[in-house]
Amino acid sequence: MPASPQPRVPLVSVVMANFEAGDKIVHALRSVLAQTMSDLEIIVSDDCSGDDSVGHVRRFMDGDSRIRLVAADRNRGPAACRNRALDMARGQWIAIVDSDDIIHPERFERLIAAAGAAEADIIADDLLLFFEDGAPPKLMLGEDASSPIVVTPERWILAGQDGSPALGYLKPMIRRDVLGALRYDEKLRIGEDYDLILRLLLAGQDMVVVPEPYYLYRRHSGSISHRLSVGDMAAMVERQDALIAETASLAPEIADAFDRRRASLNAGLAYERLVESIKRRRPGQIIGRLFADPRQLRQLFASFLEGRRRRRPTGPRPLSPLLLLGAKGTPGVAQTVPDYKPVAANGEAAASSRQVWRDLAATRGQGAVRCIPLDAAGRYAAGFIPEAEIASVP
Repeated sequence: MPASPQPRVPLVSVVMANFEAGDKIVHALRSVLAQTMSDLEIIVSDDCSGDDSVGHVRRFMDGDSRIRLVAADRNRGPAACRNRALDMARGQWIAIVDSDDIIHPERFERLIAAAGAAEADIIADDLLLFFEDGAPPKLMLGEDASSPIVVTPERWILAGQDGSPALGYLKPMIRRDVLGALRYDEKLRIGEDYDLILRLLLAGQDMVVVPEPYYLYRRHSGSISHRLSVGDMAAMVERQDALIAETASLAPEIADAFDRRRASLNAGLAYERLVESIKRRRPGQIIGRLFADPRQLRQLFASFLEGRRRRRPTGPRPLSPLLLLGAKGTPGVAQTVPDYKPVAANGEAAASSRQVWRDLAATRGQGAVRCIPLDAAGRYAAGFIPEAEIASVP
């Protein structure tokens, strides 16, 4: 009797953790299914959602066999949710895409090319941050990023601590053969991405970040990564100390980076304890904590002002426009965009147009931006506009 054929190994396994993303998961799945590199599988791992997001997933499954669903019987947090999907993943590359985010149609194709050129085990891109409250989009790497970043363990540890961008927010693609049996630490509800990548870097894997923002990262009040608690901060401190204890020897620069990050984490933990005391209306604790570290008063005042800014009523957002996108010289173009650059054999990613993509994303107002791409440049540009409706020329 002939042996059963082995299941085909896809090039990319997309791991999509979901907890009550609602109809945002529709946009996330559409963006993955629209990839120019179609050799993939999508594993949606649901963390016991009580909304209609799983129903959306099942409707997509009816039309595309590449989508699989694994559902938990109780909520265990994002790390456990992703681990369930990782245990099912078969692809040569693992791509993390959250259920409320969006990716550019050429993201996988271009990142895999860039990884090949750099001989990287982990490849990531900039995040184009777009905001539910209508605030202007931002580039997470800042305005000046112009070339790929080689990420060392020291750079990863200090990211966000020394005024540099917080690289732990990135959504990397990882070669499955270097990931092996490594999994997220399920005790962490915040910083689990940071911890996994750090362990890979300490093990000697190579990571590169390209400056083009192929990942459109939604910022909204429900994002778990924007809510900290005393327990979350304490778990991050505990995890760092455990990781140091697990590591046989540390280079002096890495040990110094860990010391600096621990000081920052301890300061964050002290601040979260102060906030908890304020919420519980314990004046004795409040006075004691402020006396121990008067600098927290400045941070508290800054948080108060930020909260007031977010609660301040804003005027109505304008209706999203209709954009006829194309390169200079293309007939009928109303919005000129940079010339299209095909995926290069050397995997290089252009960075000169990052601000153009950010400004295009800023055209999003009330309702979807309607785009009519008139050429390849227009199609590429439209991919940077969150939830855009793409139409062909009538």
